[in-house]
Order: sequence, then C-alpha cells, then structure tokens
Amino acid sequence: MEKIKVFQIGFNKCGTQSLCDFFSQNGYKSVHWGEGEWDKHFKKNQSEGNPLCEGADDIVMWTDIGFIQRQFQTFAEQYPTSKFIYNIRPLDKWLDSRDRQYKKHPESFINAFGFVIENRLDRIDYWKSEWLYHRRVVNEYFIGEKSSRLLTFDIEKNTGFDIQKFIPELHFKNLNLPYRNKG
Repeated sequence: MEKIKVFQIGFNKCGTQSLCDFFSQNGYKSVHWGEGEWDKHFKKNQSEGNPLCEGADDIVMWTDIGFIQRQFQTFAEQYPTSKFIYNIRPLDKWLDSRDRQYKKHPESFINAFGFVIENRLDRIDYWKSEWLYHRRVVNEYFIGEKSSRLLTFDIEKNTGFDIQKFIPELHFKNLNLPYRNKG
C-alpha cells in the first residue's frame, strides 16, 4: 500500500511552519520550504518524467513549497491517496503579516515578484488577487469525490483534532499545534 502523503497548499504566513512542526512532533517526516531546494527537486523530476516525489518517499508532510502550491493538481493525480491541507487565515491579517515579512526582507520580494515592481503593480493588490484566484482554483478542483481529500484549515479556528479527524490513517499523539513565527 502506498504511504500517505500530505501536501500543504495554502500560502506562507498561514501557519506553514506550525503545520510542519505538528507532523514532526508526532513522528512523521516533514519538510518546510528548504530555501527553494524542493522546488528544484520537483522541477527536475518533472523534466525527467519521474513521479514528482521520487527520491523523497519517506516524507509524509510537505509545507511552504511553491511548486506544490502551484501544481497541487499534478500531485493529486500522481498520488491518489494523498491528502491536502489548504491553510488559511483572514485575508486582511494575511496581507498585513505578509507585508511585514517582506518589509523585513525586501530582497525576497524583489527576487520572487520582480515583475510586479517592473509593471508598477501594488504588491498588496497583487497578493490579494493571487489569494482570491488560488482559493477559487482549490475549491473548483476539490469537488465531488475529491472533496474528501481536502481540509481547509483556518489557523485561527482549527486545531490538531481537525487534522487527526481528517487523516485517520495517521496516528497523532500530541494534538497541540505548535505556533511558530506568529505574526
């Protein structure tokens, strides 16, 4: 039987590190962002025609990886027993948190979103439209039979109990969701 994989598909600044830590504290190998190395891993596998997670079969939870967020449909098709956590928070709080992060690290914004600056787009307006579009794509994909594979996880309302209920295939002993990088 295929080992279950869980993919976080919401945006950063919505508890991505906390979700990763939740799985790790319960004994499940989890990875977070990796400074772009995971994006490179998936792109390489994709270009070579390999399953996207090839070479990382022991990992259960993947968080804050842009490639997964942008191509979650491909992961869903390649890994039919996988589950997806669409992590969210109130839009205005997310925009505020993300703006504060990028004011601390403007080089990250420029490297990741240079086209926004070049085209004189307001970053807040861009992020808002990106959020709304992504929400629509996620909700349109996970309908019918696929809906049981998605947990929309509001970091201000949901708890470890919700994750346990969503993924009964895994056994969680510590249901306390660690909160890291609050803001």
